[in-house]
Amino acid sequence: MRRLQRKYIYANLEKLDNLVFAYGIDQSDFVHGIKRLPANLVSLVGVDDNEHAVNAHTGLNVINDENEIRRYMLQSHSLPVKWLDYDEVGDLDFLTATEIAELLYLGHMDRPIRSPFNYKLRNRYVFLEQRNGGIKLYFYYISAFSHILSAAIVRHTLAAYRGRRMFMRSLSVPRVPEAILKQLVALMPDGLFIYFDQSMVRQRQLLVPVHTETTGNGIEVFDPARGGENRRTHNVATLKFNLNSGTWALQVHDETAFEPHL
Repeated sequence: MRRLQRKYIYANLEKLDNLVFAYGIDQSDFVHGIKRLPANLVSLVGVDDNEHAVNAHTGLNVINDENEIRRYMLQSHSLPVKWLDYDEVGDLDFLTATEIAELLYLGHMDRPIRSPFNYKLRNRYVFLEQRNGGIKLYFYYISAFSHILSAAIVRHTLAAYRGRRMFMRSLSVPRVPEAILKQLVALMPDGLFIYFDQSMVRQRQLLVPVHTETTGNGIEVFDPARGGENRRTHNVATLKFNLNSGTWALQVHDETAFEPHL
């Protein structure tokens, strides 16, 4: 059995801030996972007068069309993508100079001065792409992340399947069941790894190791470019996808890892 190409998902949750720090998850997973796309976006980096409209009050690029928002999220970009959503087209015009400065700080420093959620904008998300390939995602409702995680798992599963030349037929991969997502999300405060690069196929099942971190590193310490991740992670479960029936399962190896955090 050959190992698949090096791909994995990493997700760490800071409950107090509703912040997810992740690798192996991108904007396409947001599009395919979220139940409803944001109505409006404001970019927190670089202004491009030719590409998108500019809000005169803030001087920032905005996107107010659903099709344009979808295209923006699915296309590749030369610079890290950073944005937050807002409820109504005119909401930005009510921001004070201090609040505009806080948006600029958020885009530049990748962290908010106060809360990442502004009551005037009524935003539910903040998306901050990092230069090292990771993302920071703030959620007003953290439960929304599980659907994005499902989309990422489906995408990686398809990539793993297509990477094995022995399989010629097409494959349909359904969403991961809510019960399994709930179990995976429960591991995120400890640093969740889903190692598609270590996946194996046995008896027509794709077996994907699920690990948690074994060190007390902070949320921004993990670096995907640094080797030896396996030496500081612990195998707690195996995510299984049946290639014949198209069903998901999670085999738990360490029950204590899934116990609620105090």
